[in-house]
Amino acid sequence: MLHEAAFLQAHFEHALEFEPFVAALPPEHQGTWHQRHMQLEPTGDQRALLSSFTRDMKVLCLTGPWCGDCALQGAALARVAQANPERIEVRFLPRDESFAELVVSSMINAGTRVPVTWLMAEDFEPCSRIGDRTLSRYRSMARKALGPACNVLADPPEDPVRAVLQEVLDEVERVQWMLRLSPRLREKYGD
Repeated sequence: MLHEAAFLQAHFEHALEFEPFVAALPPEHQGTWHQRHMQLEPTGDQRALLSSFTRDMKVLCLTGPWCGDCALQGAALARVAQANPERIEVRFLPRDESFAELVVSSMINAGTRVPVTWLMAEDFEPCSRIGDRTLSRYRSMARKALGPACNVLADPPEDPVRAVLQEVLDEVERVQWMLRLSPRLREKYGD
């Protein structure tokens, strides 16, 4: 479900940037978030792509402090934003009762999954919602849980952590092109 812009904006305004969010986590969870962040420095090509973005984006991530996939995707989102802070603003909210309306209205496959991330235009108009694990993570889980019967045709990534960074970057790039080609934004900016 894509929420209305005003609903997403209100939640975005209560959310925290990466460092304050991680600092507010219980101490036993902070290490995983910091470790993932250290592992996910974008490559030169990734930084060049991100620095080429011309449309402002807002990104809101509803996440669980305890969740390894959340730490991985959250760190990836933070690294993406840090590569072009003039255009990409990422904020994080914990999945807890403080944001129950957002949690309940963001269920995936009849469950309150994390992370759930909304990618939005500069005015908080929703463009995309992604949630739970990335494709490479699901493939890895399928190989382990289902064995040869799962028919995963893709080879395992050389570096599973960096594969998630690329998957997050691919979705951010997809939305950037959506915004860049948007008739309403092209009219607004005369391009």
